[in-house]
Amino acid sequence: MKIESQGDKRDIYDKDFVLPTSDRWNIIEDQRLDSDSESPIFLRSAESLLMGENLLGENGKFGSLRYPVSVEKKESFFSDTYVLTQIFDGRGVDGKYPMLSKVLYNPGNKKSESIAQIEVVMYSLRKAMEDIGAELNVKALIRERILNHFNGVFFKAEEDKKLFEILNDDGLEKVEPLTLPEELIRTNFRPFTDSLPKNFVDKSIVRMRKYLSEANVTIQLNDDTFKFVAMLPGVIFRSNADSISNDSLWWKFDLKDFMNEPYTIEAASIVYYPQKIQQAVVLGALIILIVLFLITKRKAKY
Repeated sequence: MKIESQGDKRDIYDKDFVLPTSDRWNIIEDQRLDSDSESPIFLRSAESLLMGENLLGENGKFGSLRYPVSVEKKESFFSDTYVLTQIFDGRGVDGKYPMLSKVLYNPGNKKSESIAQIEVVMYSLRKAMEDIGAELNVKALIRERILNHFNGVFFKAEEDKKLFEILNDDGLEKVEPLTLPEELIRTNFRPFTDSLPKNFVDKSIVRMRKYLSEANVTIQLNDDTFKFVAMLPGVIFRSNADSISNDSLWWKFDLKDFMNEPYTIEAASIVYYPQKIQQAVVLGALIILIVLFLITKRKAKY
C-alpha cells in the first residue's frame, strides 16, 4: 500500500490526515513546482507491504481520522478470491455540532462561523465535564448549572456583538481553525469553585483541548480530496468503485462523504484455475463413465 499527500507545506504536516509513521513504513518527502502557478507543491508518501487487517491513521489518538484497511485472500481448489475493504471513520458532525456541519457545507458567513465555534466549545465543555465529573464524582446537577452559566455568557456576548472578541481573547495568531478561550473558561468557572474538586477546572480544560482538536481535524479535512486506486488480480465481481479500468478500481471522495457515517471502499475479485477445472471435469466424466459401465455390466448379468 502506498499513501501519498500533496499540498502546501502546512497542509502536508497538519493533523487532519496523518500518514503512518511506524518502522514498517518507508517515508519519502519531495516537492515540485505547479505547472500553472509555479508555486511549490509538497509531497509526502508512506509505503508498506500489508497483510490482513491494518489500523491506519494516528491510532489511539483521540479525535484523529482512522482509515483501517483489510485485505483478505480466500483459497479454494478451483479459484482464489481477493476481498478489499477500507473504512474512513464517520466524523459524526451532525450529532456533535450541527451548526458546524452547516458552516462546512456553506462557508463564509462570519456570524454562523462564530456560533459554530461556540457550539464546539460548549460541546467540548460538556463532554470534558462528563469525563472528569465521572472521575472526580461531580454531580450532574452542578455540571448542568455550569453549562447554563456558560450558555448565558455566550448569549450575552452575541447580543452585545462581542462574540468574536471573547472567542479570540488571547490575541495570538491561530495555527488551527478553533482555539480554546482558556481565560474565558477559567473566569466563568470561578462562581462554582467552592462546589468543585480542586483539580476539576484544570483537568476539564485539558480534556476540552482534546475534543477541540477533534473538531479542528474535521474542519481541516474539509478542503481535502481523497483519491483511492486499487488493483486486484483476476476478474472483479463486486465493488462500489466510481470507475473500473481492467484490474484497476478508482474512488474519489471528500469529507462530505464521511462527515457523519463511515465511507467504505470495498471490492472483490476472483482468479480461476482453468487447468484444475478441466481436470475436475475430466475426472467427473470418467467417474460417470465408470458408474454407467458398472450399471450396464450388472444389468447384463441378470
